[in-house]
Amino acid sequence: MGELDSTRARHVHWCLDSAADLSDVRADWRARFDKVADDLRAALGWAADRLDRRPDAYRLARRLAELTFTRNLLGESQQRFAQAAGLADDPAEAAAMLRHAATVAGCAMRGDEMHRYRLAAADAARRAGDPAEAARELATAATDSYRYSGSFATMIPQAQALALIDQARESAGDDAAAQAAIALAEAAVVHDAFGGGHGSPTNDVPQTLASAERAVELARRTGNLLAESAALDALLGAQCWAGQTFGSAATARRRIELLSTLPVTPATARELVDALGEVAEASLGAGDLPGAQRWARQLADHPLLAEVRHRAISWRMTAGALAGDPGDTLGLSELFRESWQRAGRPAKPALGAAVAGVAMIHGLRGDQNARRAWLSILGQLGAPAGHTYGYRAVFDAIELLHFGRPDEALQRLEPEPAEVWRWVTWIWLHWYVALKAEAAVLAGSTDTAERIAAARAVVAGNTVAEAIVDRAEALLRGDATKLIATAEVFETAGSRYQWARTMAFADGDQAAMTALGLAAMTARGA
Repeated sequence: MGELDSTRARHVHWCLDSAADLSDVRADWRARFDKVADDLRAALGWAADRLDRRPDAYRLARRLAELTFTRNLLGESQQRFAQAAGLADDPAEAAAMLRHAATVAGCAMRGDEMHRYRLAAADAARRAGDPAEAARELATAATDSYRYSGSFATMIPQAQALALIDQARESAGDDAAAQAAIALAEAAVVHDAFGGGHGSPTNDVPQTLASAERAVELARRTGNLLAESAALDALLGAQCWAGQTFGSAATARRRIELLSTLPVTPATARELVDALGEVAEASLGAGDLPGAQRWARQLADHPLLAEVRHRAISWRMTAGALAGDPGDTLGLSELFRESWQRAGRPAKPALGAAVAGVAMIHGLRGDQNARRAWLSILGQLGAPAGHTYGYRAVFDAIELLHFGRPDEALQRLEPEPAEVWRWVTWIWLHWYVALKAEAAVLAGSTDTAERIAAARAVVAGNTVAEAIVDRAEALLRGDATKLIATAEVFETAGSRYQWARTMAFADGDQAAMTALGLAAMTARGA
C-alpha cells in the first residue's frame, strides 16, 4: 500500500470513529455533524471504489445514511442507504438497507421510488434465503400503494397490487409477521380500508371493518408496534367509512400512544408524521378543536417536514380556519404559499382543506381578490371533484351563512350525506349536517324541526356541532337565553368565530356589542 493509500485508509477509520461518536445526539450535534460531513463523504467516495475497502465503505455508507436522516437531508439519506445496499456482501444486509431506502423515500413523499426499493428489498431477501421477509416486503409494497397513494406520480394499478399480495402469500409460510403484513395489504387493496386513490371504497363497510380489525389483531400478536400502528391506520380508515367519528378519533390517539414509546428511526419518524396528521384530522371531525390544534402544532414542528413546510402546517391552517382564528391561519398561509411555490407547486389533493379554509377566511373578511387567489391555488392541487361535497361545502356554507344567504347555503348542502358519503364521512360529516340544519332554519324551511332532530342524532357527542344544532333550534324558537348559553359552549370549545356569530344573533345591548366584535374579527387588517 502506498503512502497516500495508507493515509486515506487511516482517514476512513477516523471517519468511522467520528460517525460512531455522532450516534450520541446532544445539543451541539448539528454543528458536530456539519464539521465532519464532508470528510465522511470524501472517505466514502474513496473507499467505495476499492474492493479491499468494501466492508469499510458499507459501514460508512450505512452510518452516513443514518446521520443524514437525523440531519433531515432526506435525499442524501435515501441515496446512502441505497449505496450501502450495493456495497453489502450479505444479501440480508442489502435487503435491510433497501428497506430503509424505501422508508426514507416515503418520508420524502417519493412514492414511486419507495415502491421500487420495496421490490428490490424483496428480491434481496429471496437471495438471502428468507422468503418470509420477501413476503413482508411485497405485502408492504401493496399496502403502501394505497396507504400513501398521494405520493405516487404513477398510480399502482389494483391488479398489480393484488398480484403482489398473491406473491406474498406464496412466500409467507406460517411466519406471523408476514401473515400480519398480508392481512394489512388485504385490508388496504381488497377492502380499501384507507379510502385510497383507486376509486370508490367497497360498499361492504362491515367487511372492511372486519378486515381491518383482523389486521390489527395479527399485528398486535407480533409485538411489532410499527406494524400495529399501520394496522390501526387501516382500522381508522374503516371506522371513518362506517361513520364512527369518535371511534376513529380514539384509534388515532392510540397510534400516537404506541409510537411515543419507540426510538427515532426513519420508519418510526415516518409513521409518527402520518399519525399526527391523522389525529389532528380525526379530532376536527369529533369537534375537539383544542386537541386538533395541539396535534397540528406538533406536526408543524416535526423536523422531518422542515423542507416541506406547506405540508407541515396544512392541518394547523385547517384547524385554525374551523376555529375561526384568522390571525394564525392567515399568518401561516403566506408561509404555506412560499413553501408550496418553492417545492414546484405540487398537485397534492391532501392540502385542499387547508387552502379552502384560507379562502373562506378571506371571504369572511370581505377580501374577494385574496379569496379568488386561494381558490386558484386550490384548483392547482388536483383535488377530486367530489371534494365539492366535503370541505368545500362546509367552508362555503359557513361563508354564505355569514353573509345572510341561507337559501344558497342550503342549496350548497342539498345532497343528503348518504348521497355523497365518500366526501363527508371522514371529518366533515358532523359539520355538514349541523350547518345544513342551521341553513334550513334561517331559510325558513317547512321541515326544520325534523331536520334538527335528525341532525342531533348524527352529531351527538360533538361539542361544536351539537352547539350549532342547538343554536339552530334556539333561532327557530326565538330563545335568546339559549343563544347566550350556546355561545358559552362555543367559547369553551375554542370556536372563536361561532361564539361571535352566536352572540350577534342575540337581542339586547350585549348582542350589539358582540356583533361589533364579530365585525372587527372579520374585517380586513384584523
